[in-house]
Amino acid sequence: MIKVKNNADNSAELFIYGDIIDDADSNWIFEDDNGYVWPQNIKQQLDKIDDNQPLTVYINSNGGSVPAGVAISNMIARHKGPTKAVVDGWACSIATQIFFSADKREIPENAYLMIHKPSCMCAGDADDFAAAIDMLDTLQTGLESTYLKAAKDGVTADQIHNLVEASTWLTGAEAAELFDVSVTAATTAAAYAGKSFKPLDKMPDGLKVEKAPAEKEPDPEPADKVDAAALKLKIALATI
Repeated sequence: MIKVKNNADNSAELFIYGDIIDDADSNWIFEDDNGYVWPQNIKQQLDKIDDNQPLTVYINSNGGSVPAGVAISNMIARHKGPTKAVVDGWACSIATQIFFSADKREIPENAYLMIHKPSCMCAGDADDFAAAIDMLDTLQTGLESTYLKAAKDGVTADQIHNLVEASTWLTGAEAAELFDVSVTAATTAAAYAGKSFKPLDKMPDGLKVEKAPAEKEPDPEPADKVDAAALKLKIALATI
């Protein structure tokens, strides 16, 4: 879901909920189909507001495409007005780059950030695989540089690297020990996981994955026609 809202106090809000995908992949998204985020749509939403308005970006995302996420984070960083990013449930993988692109960052003490190594699919000969490894190493260096810029004094590049290597989940309280973020009181929230939900690395035990309740009982589908990726999922955050 991508939604922008202008407020009476001349501030604006941008909601980034769901899986982050490339512009090319958005061609098969229906207009009323929530659960995906892509750069061109974000740009269209930002074009609707004054570039000097204060902007709050609310994030609930598993992450997704690295190029798309970096493009969105750069759009937020270029906004001339003051920006604030708020994690509503969690910001995972490339969604953390969007979070850290804002001037100020806010996260409930029981919400989550998750940082890990970038990944890709590759086919070809040994040279192709070697090139893919070089690309992933370069991407990881860039991602880690963003985390280091947002880190508190005394946090080293090696610490950041080790956290990324280990696929690390951080509660808001834990993130505040490492990064320049403000922590708010714990909340009980439901975080929409997007349409193409897949298990994330080392998901904490305190999280539960459920299907969203159906509005009506659907007609049975033959087993070979069930589209598992289209199931609506929600993530229930346990209050810590």
